[in-house]
Amino acid sequence: MVEFPGSCPQKGSPLLKAVEVLAIDTGRPNAVRPIMGPGVDGAALLVSIAGAEPVIRGWDLSTGASLWSSMEELPDCNDAVLVGLPDGRRILAVSTEDGVERWDALTGDPLDLLDSSDWTIWGMKSASFPDNRTVLLGAGQNHAIYRWDLATGEQVGAPLRGHNTSVLSVEFIRLSTTDSVIVSGDDAGYLRRWDAVTGAAIGLPVEGHSSAVRAISHLATTGGGRLFASSDAHGEISRWDAVTGERVGEPLATTSDVHLLATACPSGTPLLLAAGASGTIRTWHAYTGELIDLSLSGVSVAALDQPDGTTLVAAGTAQGEIKVYSVSE
Repeated sequence: MVEFPGSCPQKGSPLLKAVEVLAIDTGRPNAVRPIMGPGVDGAALLVSIAGAEPVIRGWDLSTGASLWSSMEELPDCNDAVLVGLPDGRRILAVSTEDGVERWDALTGDPLDLLDSSDWTIWGMKSASFPDNRTVLLGAGQNHAIYRWDLATGEQVGAPLRGHNTSVLSVEFIRLSTTDSVIVSGDDAGYLRRWDAVTGAAIGLPVEGHSSAVRAISHLATTGGGRLFASSDAHGEISRWDAVTGERVGEPLATTSDVHLLATACPSGTPLLLAAGASGTIRTWHAYTGELIDLSLSGVSVAALDQPDGTTLVAAGTAQGEIKVYSVSE
């Protein structure tokens, strides 16, 4: 097995199984996106975003019951993240054509809009800064990357500038207790790296793809590690070293456009999952690139590792249904 830098144990590819534990009908007849994150007392929290004029709902993963539904009309949904704050709050952030909206993910209560200077935010990720601040990263239409303190809603420093086209995707990689990197991808296929705290650019831009970088995902799921993956508009997925900026291993080929990437580490096996237009969720061993057959279908995917070593994977369909699976050896 090729040795890649990372913190998820680099096990080989055991026989993993996916057992369906829950099926949820969101009541919407079109594509639905699931978002999973930490709830309370160790429980997982599921939020769904469905429809051309998105309806957002929170769900109880133990029963499939609806916890809350947002009545606010949204013009669109470009991206969404679900984040747990150290003070116990759970924040859902959704980027729309009107800006970044926020909700209390436990109650569905709306919170203040984040200021993005009237520019569209295409992609988002959460980040745990070395000073213990929980920060939301936003990839901007105006070629910039924004940072917000999620506890206060205030911007962190000036926007990061250096891309020559719209920034579509962004990711945070914590290398150590003191060093962190932001990785961003743009409409022209370029990747850039930044010091997360100072905002200084790291190295030169990398021409990573021949088309727009749709998604970026940190592959280490157990705290630390420097490997990340990026996917483009042609469905090609590449893996990269965040420190050197070099490509790692061979690209992973898909059959169609990839909309979302997710990572997981069930039973110590590092996985990369990709969902998109094909309606089939493809899964690889994140370090070796070996294709793993979990036989999952859907146009969107989310994953959340559990304390017992299993992983919950939520697959959203084009017909408004979410299926939740427990993945383990």
